[in-house]
Amino acid sequence: MNFKKSNSFLFFILFIDILFILLSILDYFSDFKFGYFNVAHENKFAEQFQYLKFLVIATISFLLAIKKRSSQFLVLMIIPIYLLGDDAIQLHERFGTALASFLYEGNHNDTLISNFRYQDIGEILYMSLISIFLFVTFLICLKSSDSFERYFLKKILKLFIIFGIFALFIDSIHQLFHGFMYDLLDVIEDGGEMISISFITAYFLKFLQITKKNII
Repeated sequence: MNFKKSNSFLFFILFIDILFILLSILDYFSDFKFGYFNVAHENKFAEQFQYLKFLVIATISFLLAIKKRSSQFLVLMIIPIYLLGDDAIQLHERFGTALASFLYEGNHNDTLISNFRYQDIGEILYMSLISIFLFVTFLICLKSSDSFERYFLKKILKLFIIFGIFALFIDSIHQLFHGFMYDLLDVIEDGGEMISISFITAYFLKFLQITKKNII
């Protein structure tokens, strides 16, 4: 089986990611305006491209579940579907607000340190809890897999951890800054998320190709 198609697919989506990142840098740090392409802007082209990748991962997980008659890939669908839903309807912002209001009697937009708000504390707590849940879900899938699947899933787990570093750690610390550093960390956070999800998407496609070969 020749995997040139999946490698070309990876290069193609990485090219689009990098293009969005470059346009975001120009949008923030030049007189050119590319707001619709900025990776940090909600529901614009970059975020919609990320949604598409989540849908591809979920679809391939479903196909793998059917082809391999493997329930763990059905369970694995929870992760990209949740990440899509979280971005699309801003779950961490909504639940972060609820947690902040529960923990703090004042306004959830009150600042604690620099630009760091109680709202941000609520979001960090919520995302930490969700990360633990998704991590346990992934470990359950990993444990119930055969050695061939386990090798693939370990790679995916490493990439999801990298994604989590950008989504949780970089997202948390960037609120401590303002001006140039705030905007730069905005691009680094969302750009890092996009690139890590692109690698996950391409690995899922390659694994589907390998699975087809083994079945045939």
